Amino acid sequence: MVANFNKTVITLFFSLLSLQSVAQFDLTPEDKHLFAQRKQQAVNKDAQSQYELAEMYFTGKGVLQNVNSARLWANEAAKSGNADGYALLADISLFNDSYFKHEFIDARKYATKAVELGSIKGKISLATSLINPIGGQTDYVQAIKLLDEIVALNNPEYVNAPILLGIIYMDGKGVPKDEEKALQWFDKANELTYPGYGQWMAAFWFSEDNTGTVTIDQEKAKKLRLLACEEGKKAGSEMFCLSD
Repeated sequence: MVANFNKTVITLFFSLLSLQSVAQFDLTPEDKHLFAQRKQQAVNKDAQSQYELAEMYFTGKGVLQNVNSARLWANEAAKSGNADGYALLADISLFNDSYFKHEFIDARKYATKAVELGSIKGKISLATSLINPIGGQTDYVQAIKLLDEIVALNNPEYVNAPILLGIIYMDGKGVPKDEEKALQWFDKANELTYPGYGQWMAAFWFSEDNTGTVTIDQEKAKKLRLLACEEGKKAGSEMFCLSD
């Protein structure tokens, strides 16, 4: 169950058009070719390619998922001055299957460095870290400020920002619980992707996250899945309508 949650969250951060866990054995020829290109460029010390290679290892795009290789290349990208490399190091620490305290402490350090270097993705990583109590004292005010800045960009690439805002307000931990506001943020995520996506992805946090970021609440997760189904149906799609 934990592994499924982690893969789904990884998918949320890096594969916005996928609705399932990272497909480890569905490697397309195109993705394999892209992976080979990025690896050669990364070996030749191109920082952006080092970051993209790390991301491919982390998500399993074009290659079997390998967290250790993802961490290695993200570290190389970071050492080369790539701000998103630090953000990816933070995400690897936040979303892999190791729940040692130092991983979450490191994640906050990496995310802070990413933001200092100008990474937008780093803002999302830092916001996620700031609402997780394992990495240190939580700061919901700062997390919400960072996420608001990202939402203002209105960029589908950062759809996880409104989803996280919705999760924060629906959970009501660190801020007053406000389900109406939460649903508005999920609707914003739907506008950036497709109807039901925001509610569907948020449901995974409430059903399977065991890092302390949100309060496990199976009824809340079920409600969000039903809402995702309803939103999808309005647009003529039943892809979120799975039996509970």
